[in-house]
Amino acid sequence: METLFETGKKKASGGRFGKARKGAPKGPRRPLGWALRLLRLLFNLALILTVAALAAVSGMYAYVKYEHQGQIQEGFPSLPQNSTLYDSEGEEIGEFAGAENRWTVSYEGLGPHLPRAIVAVEDMRFYEHRGFSFESIGRAALEDIRARDIRQGGSTITEQLVKNLYIHEERRGNTSFWRRFEQAVLSFEYERKHTKREILTAYLNTIYFGDGSYGAEAAARSYFGKSARDLTLSEAAAIASFLDAPSSYRKHGELTGSARAKESRDTVLRLMKEQGMISEAEMWEARNTPLEFAPPPPPEDPDFENFTEQVYREVERELGEGAIRQGGLRVFTTLDPELQREAVASAEEVLYLPDDPAGAVATVEPQNGAIRALAGREGEFNLAVDARRQPGSSFKAFVLAAALREYVSPETTYLSRALSIPYDGEDVQVANYDLIERGPITVAEAMAESDNTVFVQLTLDLGLGNVVDTAEDMGITSRLDPFPSTAIGGLDEGVSPLQMASAYATFAAGGIHREPYSVERVERVDFGERETVHDHRLEGQRVLSSNQAAAASEVLRGVVESGTASFFHDLDREIGRPSVGKTGTTDDFVDAWYVGYTPRLATAVWVGYPEGRRPMTDVHGQPAINGENLPMDVWSLYMARATDGQPVLGFPEVDHSEFAPLDRGYARDPYSYYPDDADPVSYNTRRQDPSNPDY
Repeated sequence: METLFETGKKKASGGRFGKARKGAPKGPRRPLGWALRLLRLLFNLALILTVAALAAVSGMYAYVKYEHQGQIQEGFPSLPQNSTLYDSEGEEIGEFAGAENRWTVSYEGLGPHLPRAIVAVEDMRFYEHRGFSFESIGRAALEDIRARDIRQGGSTITEQLVKNLYIHEERRGNTSFWRRFEQAVLSFEYERKHTKREILTAYLNTIYFGDGSYGAEAAARSYFGKSARDLTLSEAAAIASFLDAPSSYRKHGELTGSARAKESRDTVLRLMKEQGMISEAEMWEARNTPLEFAPPPPPEDPDFENFTEQVYREVERELGEGAIRQGGLRVFTTLDPELQREAVASAEEVLYLPDDPAGAVATVEPQNGAIRALAGREGEFNLAVDARRQPGSSFKAFVLAAALREYVSPETTYLSRALSIPYDGEDVQVANYDLIERGPITVAEAMAESDNTVFVQLTLDLGLGNVVDTAEDMGITSRLDPFPSTAIGGLDEGVSPLQMASAYATFAAGGIHREPYSVERVERVDFGERETVHDHRLEGQRVLSSNQAAAASEVLRGVVESGTASFFHDLDREIGRPSVGKTGTTDDFVDAWYVGYTPRLATAVWVGYPEGRRPMTDVHGQPAINGENLPMDVWSLYMARATDGQPVLGFPEVDHSEFAPLDRGYARDPYSYYPDDADPVSYNTRRQDPSNPDY
């Protein structure tokens, strides 16, 4: 029984319901090792992919930075702009159009409303993000996935800015992942180097607002005819609303905003109110304001075209063509707008018939060389600056100047007679009009009568090279050859009215020649910052002493008082002050000139047909046009208006004691060629023949 009991205990303790003994082997279980290994594998794979992705992103980030290294600089971007021209009084007279219609302004120049309106409609979290928004990119990516296409850009203001500045135009429409990534990197880098105010300023000066306007300033001028700083809340909201589709809100020339334009403006105002930028009262006041656009600006004054063309050339010469292309220049010129308009009007009033010859006027201020007026245009051709015409007897003033430089007295006597001069292996024939021979005559008298033979003799006695040098020193820039015909204006190339006005201004300036100029000062304006890049320096070259210049004026005064300029005009009475000058007419009445000056203004007038050597005969009922009629008509009318209200000034007195008659060459013994019984032609004979040209 004991055994049975024990056996029963064993069964009881080790049976199915008995307690298992410690250390007893367990039954078979389901293995779990493969699951752990799979989790470990997935974790490692995810880690590797994460590291690889971070490495790829870092590599792409570094690549983008490398590709654009040096482009993202501190400060504002360099943007093409228009350049503005101002007259001598600081009034705007025109512009040089830039590659894009833009004027950059500072943040303050944007006004109080436009920056807020742009932030409200374009990037409400602009002041929170660091260049790009994960939320907007995610929202754009989700929309792309839904549409199974790339539709959303998700761009912040900074991203739009860098897209316009650094991504080529052909790639801007590409919204691939790489382009978006590149844009985000550039935006982040740009934000690192610029403040939010700088970014907003750059953005508002860069983007296209429609109507041919780049930047806020051009948009404000185009839409509302005012500066961006002066925009009202309603106007600023309207401009901001046009960014999504600039060409769809206003038709060209439309003056009243369409219903769509008003709705778009009102949407921006609502957004500004919702974002706490304006009050509800301000919103409703702006919404109730009529949306009215400014009319297109008037075209530039065609009267200024000659002058602005000259300004362009001067700026290009001083600063280079690249400076004009880049723009942003404020060009302060020497233009006197009243003189310019009077020059154009005077020529048009005298030369008013359809088949009349053309006229050109150039005025220079002797004391500084400033060009005050340039008139005369044939199509696209600037007659006042670019025409090269024979000056005729108006060139004799330079022969006189060459003589005075050598202290030759204007009382030097020559024999007025037909000449046959051996020159360069040929005999050069020189004669006066109608073969007039005046006999013994002084240089001063010969100037008044415009005697060809005397001035050729004087030129030969002085030396052809000396006369050429003097003319060039006084301001003639055309090529001059040392030929006998040069003395009486027979040139190969010809001269322009501007050259002649500048050269004669040397007399009025007391013998100092100052190069003619049209640009006083040039400033470069970029985002409100001004820098002077050119400032005209007043310089001059003394060609004649003050007494020599006064002597020249005295001789030329004789032309006005009793010479060729007095045939049909009394200039002292007509312009109300004394003046001096010289007429000029070329062979066959092709070119006619009058060049003269007062102590304050030197003006050259040319009349002729631009298309070549067309004689001016039977014009305005006159058999022939010479320097004594139509050119003087224009000069007198214009100078009377140009000098009106100015103080009346006389010319300096001359000390004749420093001059002596020339005693060489043809001047040594002029009477030896003159027969005692000859009857010289009267000094005033030519007045009897109105068709008489002074060659």
